[in-house]
Amino acid sequence: MTKSGYVLAGFETLSSILSNFITKSSRFKNNFTRDDVSNFLSTSLEGFLHSYGQNFGKRKSYSNYNQKEQELLQKCRETGFFDKTNFIVDSGGFQISIGKLSRKESELLFDLYYQWLQDAHKVYDRAFILDVPPGPNCKIFHNFNDVYDFNLRSYTTAAQLPEEIRKKIIYIHHFRTPMLWRIYTKILHDEAMFSKFQRFGTGGIVANSAGDLTIPCIIYVLPLVPLLKEAKQAGYQSLKFHILGGANLRDVFLYKLFEKHILIEHGISLKVSYDSSGIFKQVMIGRFIFVKDMFGNYSKLDIRSEKLRLRYGKETVYEKLQRVLNDFASKWNFQSISLDGVYDPESGTFWDDVRVYLMLYALGIYADLEEHLTNLVDEIYSYYNTNEEKFYQECLSITKMLNGGKISKKQQIKTQSVIKSLRMLSELNESFCEHLINKYLSKDEFVDLDTKSKILTV
Repeated sequence: MTKSGYVLAGFETLSSILSNFITKSSRFKNNFTRDDVSNFLSTSLEGFLHSYGQNFGKRKSYSNYNQKEQELLQKCRETGFFDKTNFIVDSGGFQISIGKLSRKESELLFDLYYQWLQDAHKVYDRAFILDVPPGPNCKIFHNFNDVYDFNLRSYTTAAQLPEEIRKKIIYIHHFRTPMLWRIYTKILHDEAMFSKFQRFGTGGIVANSAGDLTIPCIIYVLPLVPLLKEAKQAGYQSLKFHILGGANLRDVFLYKLFEKHILIEHGISLKVSYDSSGIFKQVMIGRFIFVKDMFGNYSKLDIRSEKLRLRYGKETVYEKLQRVLNDFASKWNFQSISLDGVYDPESGTFWDDVRVYLMLYALGIYADLEEHLTNLVDEIYSYYNTNEEKFYQECLSITKMLNGGKISKKQQIKTQSVIKSLRMLSELNESFCEHLINKYLSKDEFVDLDTKSKILTV
């Protein structure tokens, strides 16, 4: 069984839903034990993400904030659903970058977060460094010197943590604009940061930018190149790389392809993980799940009430959903359920058991997907060196399969850049990455910051 790189963000919501189902719902009929759920989650997912700073702003007092954060994770662990899973903590840098925190609040978060990492180190398994790139409405930076100074101070603080804590830190390398590339590259190289950490990652992947389509490579190759170069120079045999966001099915295919390529080219075992809170919106708002259709494509099963009686291949949507959920239940030693119409007629929302099974199924699909894609990558990779056109067509076929058998213009454009991306991962040319960022991502630059900042010339 393949364990996916998926990390569920906002997992305390899932913890609450599972606990309420077992202890309060009349629909619970010994569907599973807590150990059953724990086995499924620990076998299928990379971990669960909680944001330390998500509720930080505009508080009257912070005297017990760290204690409450520690108690929250302890409470989740004590449910018995997460006995063997990784708890991962995000810093709250995102809240600073989008202007939710003032300078005073940001400085307080800085101090409290790094103190909490030391005091509460037994309740989490990994934690993101406090990274603060400027974002829309950011209130704490006047110029790029401020961006550099704040992040250098944060990264230096993390590098000086006790080894027991530091080995849990995920070092984030940003790249999204020309100035961010310069700032974070300077910190990485000039301060010899790579050797101080064991886990790495990047952000800015899901930023809304036309540059993603015009840039002639898969965008997260750009931050990966300097990290791989550092790993190779240091003689690393493995590299753990987390992508903040990036849980699109097409992206998962590319992760598996890049893992294969980097192992062959550099002898480095790359493990990509990625996070998303998407299952909550997908199930509760979008009301769909991904399923395999009769042609082997991954497609969306629309489970809105008015769609349940429509045909889906040789069966109705309702019948397909019933079969999919109970096949999932059987695989993991859960009791089968009767959909009973799917929705509670009084509340208009899912029955409790249906909601729980939908969410768990939506998480489990990533492990199945990665296992499938690993096999497909093994089958097609040889074409990369022998027949580029064949390789492109095979990649396009896989992306089509991941999009319900349909091919979009965006998929065609990004698939065309796969070969270029693989070459970049072979060459590890940082100057070329910077060239691409200057040429294609300069439109994303934060023009309200002083472009004559000292960092430009150092």
